[in-house]
Amino acid sequence: MKIIIEDPLIKKVKKWLGLKGIKFFNDNNKKYKRIDAIWLEGGIPHVVHFREGMQVRNFLRTLPECKKWNSHDFDNNWVEIVERAIKEKI
Repeated sequence: MKIIIEDPLIKKVKKWLGLKGIKFFNDNNKKYKRIDAIWLEGGIPHVVHFREGMQVRNFLRTLPECKKWNSHDFDNNWVEIVERAIKEKI
């Protein structure tokens, strides 16, 4: 099943991210050219997919728009949702 990501979902995620979350993901995108970047902090990997990405996926699980999604749907779509949320003027 192809997931269609509509503007109301993007708007909810953008609001949930707030200015701090939008800045975090914007900074990642600019510095690493990826939303789900990996970098080292004192020799320890910081894996955005597992840390901040899990927070986004957990938030998505609370939304009625995502009630029929399975784990793969969340994994496969959270980056696109965040990219749209930080770029679009909604």
